[in-house]
Amino acid sequence: MTSVKWRGFASTTRLEEATRIFMEKARFEPEPEVIPVEEAHRRKLVEDVSSPLDLPGFRRSAMDGYAVVASDTHGASDTSPKTLRLVGSSDIGETIVKSISEGECMKILTGAPVPEGADAVVKVEDTDQLEEGFIEVYSPVVSGRNVAEKDEDVKQGTLIFKAGRILSLMDISLLISMGITEVNVYRRPRVAVVSTGNELVPASQKLGIGQVYDSNRPAIALWAKCLGAKVVTSTSCEDDPDTIMDTLARIIPHTDFIITTGGTSVGTKDYMEEVVSVMGEIWVHGISIRPGKPVILGKIREGNSEVPILALPGYPLAAFLNFENFGQEILARWTGFRNPRSYTDVILNQTIPSNPGIRDFVRLKKCGESEDGTPIVDLIRITGAGILSSLVLADYLLEVPEDVEGYPKGSTVKVRVLDYTRL
Repeated sequence: MTSVKWRGFASTTRLEEATRIFMEKARFEPEPEVIPVEEAHRRKLVEDVSSPLDLPGFRRSAMDGYAVVASDTHGASDTSPKTLRLVGSSDIGETIVKSISEGECMKILTGAPVPEGADAVVKVEDTDQLEEGFIEVYSPVVSGRNVAEKDEDVKQGTLIFKAGRILSLMDISLLISMGITEVNVYRRPRVAVVSTGNELVPASQKLGIGQVYDSNRPAIALWAKCLGAKVVTSTSCEDDPDTIMDTLARIIPHTDFIITTGGTSVGTKDYMEEVVSVMGEIWVHGISIRPGKPVILGKIREGNSEVPILALPGYPLAAFLNFENFGQEILARWTGFRNPRSYTDVILNQTIPSNPGIRDFVRLKKCGESEDGTPIVDLIRITGAGILSSLVLADYLLEVPEDVEGYPKGSTVKVRVLDYTRL
């Protein structure tokens, strides 16, 4: 393979256009698979789910007290209680439904089966038990009071979830409560994450001059997992075009999406442009954003297999911002699981410069509040694609559009609230 020539970007693509191209061309055709319901958190349903049974499935007491025939309590009061014969008890977990007749009652606990013949439960505090096996009732109840019918929660045959739903923890609990042990869901997209660079070393190794720890790869792999992907490969390789191509060729048949970091610019040691060109097709190279311009969007092939590739810059901040711009967006489309964003207004404590034609991602930190409670913010950095701490320590992210030449001090602008703890 020939080496990349030292040159600059002839042109760049606006972020909206690059996003449109990537969303249109990056394909994933999920196949259905049946999995245990306990493993279905954040998985997308292939088909509707209806309840195979009534829930709770039996009449149960909603109160500690006594199961009664409601008409036996009519007219009961503190001064004129009704006396009922106590004929036993119904406890939680009993599998045999007992019965009572008129003039009788049965002690019952919350959640226990209501005996046949009973149509109401009197609260224990509205009664008094007599020593000779009778109770006195001081307050009347109507039929159905404090009794949960057998289909009060869910009725058999009721549509519970529609196809396409992303299952939550509570969804899984409901499915299990209905006796459902397996669900038909879409297969998760298989993702491979590859970092490139002779300077990269594992965190277990002592750093030498010119070396950095390989921190982008594990962070992006964890991020992809949080978005519902299955990370099948997470590896690194040196800055050598043949090595990179061999690594990717081995991965392609077993993955649906490849994400790389490093080697995306136009220097003599940046090989990703040639690698993607040789192995497939480049859709976009170079985006009008700062930081993070040298992004490659495309696809690569090996035999009959073809997968989209997102080649990110090696600098951490540029890599993470562009994974959020492209990797997070495409995975969210495929899996249906999104990391919600929230926005707020802030007041700038200093002027924010910007160059026309470039979308700037500006990191801001709160330094105070206005009288009405609006946050006042200071600029951390605009440039500095390698300064990861500027993102970690920031409270807000401001996007300055390509057609805006910055904002003066005192401006009120809308910003994204940064909270990566939700991933």
